[in-house]
Amino acid sequence: MRGIYFGSDEFSQSILEEIMKKNILKITKVVTTPDKPQKRGLNVLPTPVKKIARKYRLEVFEPFHLDEKVYSELKKEDSDLIIVVGYGKILPPYFLSLPRIIPLGIHPSLLPLYRGAAPIQRVLLEGERYTGVSIFKLNEKVDSGPLIIQKKIEIKMEDDYFSLFSKLVNLAAEALEETAHLINEKKFILFPQKGVSSYAPKIRKEEANIDWNLSAEKIYNLIRAFKKWPGGYTFYKGRRVKIIEAEIISQENKGVPSQIINWGKEGIDVATGGGVLRIKKIQPEGKRIMEAFEFVCGYRIKKGDSFSWRRQI
Repeated sequence: MRGIYFGSDEFSQSILEEIMKKNILKITKVVTTPDKPQKRGLNVLPTPVKKIARKYRLEVFEPFHLDEKVYSELKKEDSDLIIVVGYGKILPPYFLSLPRIIPLGIHPSLLPLYRGAAPIQRVLLEGERYTGVSIFKLNEKVDSGPLIIQKKIEIKMEDDYFSLFSKLVNLAAEALEETAHLINEKKFILFPQKGVSSYAPKIRKEEANIDWNLSAEKIYNLIRAFKKWPGGYTFYKGRRVKIIEAEIISQENKGVPSQIINWGKEGIDVATGGGVLRIKKIQPEGKRIMEAFEFVCGYRIKKGDSFSWRRQI
C-alpha cells in the first residue's frame, strides 16, 4: 500500500524509520514542518522527520500552511493512506479525504487518555502503571477518532523517558504492521474511544523545578519524566543543578524537606515531603554530568545543607 507520511518530531522520526526498515508501507511523500531556528545558537535546522526522510531518499514537502494548493498537490499522489504522527499541525477537515482508503493517526498513549503533545512525559509524571499505543482513524478533533488497534504495556518503576520512548516506538511499529495487514485484507473494524479523556499538554521548563515538599515518589517521577528535557532541577548555593538519576530509598520521613541527611559513594540522600530520595547522578550548571559522590567532594557538601527551589543570592 502507498501512503503519505505527515510528521515532524522525534517519535514520528522513529516510526518513519521503522516503516522503512521493515517495509511496512511504501511512503510516496513525507510532509513535515519547515526548517526553523532551534536551540541556543538559533541555527536553522530541519525537523527530525526530514533528516530520516533524506536518509531514505524520500520526497519531502514542507508547506508553511495546509491550504487548497497543498491539498491539490498531495491528491496527485493517489495514496491509499495518510499516516499522521507528531506532525505539529492540525489537518484541515478536507485533508482527511486525501487517501483512497483511510487517514490514520498514531499516538503513544491509550486513547482517550493523554491526548495531546506530551503523553510519554505525562504518564511518567503521573506515575501511571500502564500506557500504550493507539492507531485510529483521523477525524476533525485532536486524537479523537475511532480506534483500529490499541496495544498496552506496563510501565516499570525503572523506566524513564528514553526507555519508555523506545518501547513505544517498537510497539507502534508492531501495531502499524498489524493495521496495514488488516486494511490490506479489508478486515479492519473501527471501535469508539471509551472512558474519560485526559490531556497531555506541552512541557513547560518551570514544571521541572523540584519542589522538595512533594513525596520522594513524585519527585522521582518528575526526574524520569523530564530526563530528556528540560531535566529535573533544583538549586544548591545559588547554582542550578540537574538531577539526572535518582532512586527512592525510604518511604519514612527523615529531616526537613530539601535537607541533605546523608551522603556517601552511593549518592546524596535528601529528605522530601514523604520519604528519602537518593541522588545518584547530577549535573551542575555549565558542567558535565557526574556521579553524586564526585559532586559531594568537589562542592564540599555537608550534612544539613539544603537544596532550594530558586536561585538564592
